[in-house]
Amino acid sequence: MKKCRKTVLTLPVLFVFSLLSAPLFAAGPDGYPAYSGPPAELTMWAWTSNENYSIDLFQKAYPNIKVNWTNVGGGGDEYTKVLTATSAGSGLPDVIMSEYTFAPEFVQFGSFQPINKWVPESTYLKYFPKVTLKWTAQDGNIYGTPQDSGAATMVYRKDIFDKYGLTVPKTWADFAAMAAKLHKANPKIQPISFSKNWILLPLGMVWQAGGKLFDFSNGKWYIDFTNPVATKVFNYWGKMIKDGTLTPEMWWNADWYKELTDGGAATVVSGGWFPEWLQLNSPDSAGKWRVALVPQWDSSNAQNGEIGGSGFYVSSQSKNPEAAALFVLWLNSHKDSILQLHDKAQLPILWANSFISGLGPSLAGQEYAYFGGQKITPVSLEAMTQVKTAFTALPIMDYVGSSEQTEFQKVLDGQEDMNAFLKNWQDAVVAFMAKQGFNNVVVGQLPQ
Repeated sequence: MKKCRKTVLTLPVLFVFSLLSAPLFAAGPDGYPAYSGPPAELTMWAWTSNENYSIDLFQKAYPNIKVNWTNVGGGGDEYTKVLTATSAGSGLPDVIMSEYTFAPEFVQFGSFQPINKWVPESTYLKYFPKVTLKWTAQDGNIYGTPQDSGAATMVYRKDIFDKYGLTVPKTWADFAAMAAKLHKANPKIQPISFSKNWILLPLGMVWQAGGKLFDFSNGKWYIDFTNPVATKVFNYWGKMIKDGTLTPEMWWNADWYKELTDGGAATVVSGGWFPEWLQLNSPDSAGKWRVALVPQWDSSNAQNGEIGGSGFYVSSQSKNPEAAALFVLWLNSHKDSILQLHDKAQLPILWANSFISGLGPSLAGQEYAYFGGQKITPVSLEAMTQVKTAFTALPIMDYVGSSEQTEFQKVLDGQEDMNAFLKNWQDAVVAFMAKQGFNNVVVGQLPQ
């Protein structure tokens, strides 16, 4: 993500909405809350494709609310606009799409507003699993709703596995053995494509092991990059790097997609959205890939983490927050909208309860030609069920990512080991938060 902060962050006033005093809601369409305001016209920034199909259905359900959708670019392009408009005090849309990882930054910067008045926790939990509140809420305030899942899965090249007699690994010990075997047979093929420029991958790897590097609880930010789980995960990959079994590389560019197409990597670990992304960007490798669960550290206690995924949040400048709150609720949870998001917006796995218990299982028999006729939805759904823990990302994730790249390069250059990397990276992040005015940081421990 581009570094775009030009002002010092200040902690916003935290609003607390009591669920006990929440109003009773009149029944609206299909049991959703009714809209009680005047006719409203909403603006929305989102980079996903074909959101208009769901928007059309929403406008039929709520005829007094019109939604105008604009694609202002994904990730950093949109985030720069959000931070600039927040600082200026005007220019934000009513609804903002954000990756879960970067949402806390916008909460702290004052870009979002709570929606508990219209979507209290009791209503939210009718439509979404409780684990998702870590990405859409903070200190009891709910700011939006989750859309797609980034539950980690592993895509692998079946042709490479077949050629070299490799077995799909069930554990990370199995993976290390597979990687060594492949490297010995053909050192030109990476056993895994490991990114050196995408912070979500290492964070997801630690999460998948049941750990985390940071969190938020009771008004405080907790940071501990050197905890046992993180140390174990980073040293696992550090050993492969030191041994020359794998070489981290730059992702999301033409060279990387060519490598995946040409068979330069046997596996890729990424979020539940990645199989769709792979089809779009590596069409010439159709039929060669398969989808599997990520290997486990403890086969008796399956764990998983999220790598990516995005939600929709109501902006602090919205003049129609009730309408915006009902829109983000309906958009990401109504069964008809979920079907459109899955079929038209290239979102294979979604967090809504209506997907987990309804649409998802109904897709279990669907075969994907790109993946050799494999039925991949059951794999992705099982991956979601393995996401048993969650945490809140730090409100400076642009710096967390850039500082990780800087420090990680020292490992690649042989200047320091993984233990030194973790400590130095943590020190840099803690110092940056202090410089930004955060005086509520607890270092060296994590909330339970």
